[in-house]
Amino acid sequence: MRVVTLPVSQDVLNSFVAGEAVLLSGFVATARDAAHSLMLETGQIPFDIAVMPVFYTGSSPAPPGRVIGSCGPTTSARMEPFIPELLSLGMKVVIGKGDMSRETRQLFQKHRAVYLAATGGAGALASTKIKSKKTVAWDFLGPEAVSILEIDEFPVFVAWDLHNGSIYQGVDNDTE
Repeated sequence: MRVVTLPVSQDVLNSFVAGEAVLLSGFVATARDAAHSLMLETGQIPFDIAVMPVFYTGSSPAPPGRVIGSCGPTTSARMEPFIPELLSLGMKVVIGKGDMSRETRQLFQKHRAVYLAATGGAGALASTKIKSKKTVAWDFLGPEAVSILEIDEFPVFVAWDLHNGSIYQGVDNDTE
């Protein structure tokens, strides 16, 4: 299993292979539906989207003595309406769960962006890989606020690579 320090260069993105297990360390931004909508409505993206991966998650409150509560991935297909514009703004890495449409996969290829999948149902375990959390925008959204997470060897799989590889090939769940 490869350990990758964020941010990643385009060369590292080019080297990813669909199905490869990766441990990510560094910083990611959290954003879900409501935050995506506000980013595009206001034109304000409270992090460098070209450098920092976007993790589709909404964490639960932190229990005593912990940085964060359960922090599993959200279904990525829910973000598809926002993806074309965010890719055009430079988004390069997305972390979520589940497949998205063929059209979205083609947009990722066009923009040389990579889709990484975190394991659904393992949010409590994933939260042990999060070292810090800082809310940076729209606190009123609660778990859907934009936060910056510091992660340490956070486990993901390369879902879509830049060589047209997909862990979902052969699965008929196209969301078009």
